[in-house]
Amino acid sequence: MPENLIISTLQTEIEHLGLLHKGECATVTGLATVTGDDQIAIRMRLLELGFAPGEQIRVIAESFPRRDPMAVRVGNSTFALRRHEAALIHIRRASGEAT
Repeated sequence: MPENLIISTLQTEIEHLGLLHKGECATVTGLATVTGDDQIAIRMRLLELGFAPGEQIRVIAESFPRRDPMAVRVGNSTFALRRHEAALIHIRRASGEAT
């Protein structure tokens, strides 16, 4: 096999909460691996708020005009998250919802 042969692998793009729009639902599949004290603190806060694997979430509202922050319901609570925080939450969209 030639050394310069590039073997591609099938890569699936990880979806995250920051991609969802108002009214969309999803299931949390995990949280992103992070580095740096600030990101670690945000990740810990998200876990404490209930954004744990298996939890059902729904985007309740988005700010106008840039959609940031967003209001997200998890369990019986609603939280405002910035898009960069929401991007740390990996999700699987509810069936029947397209990208």
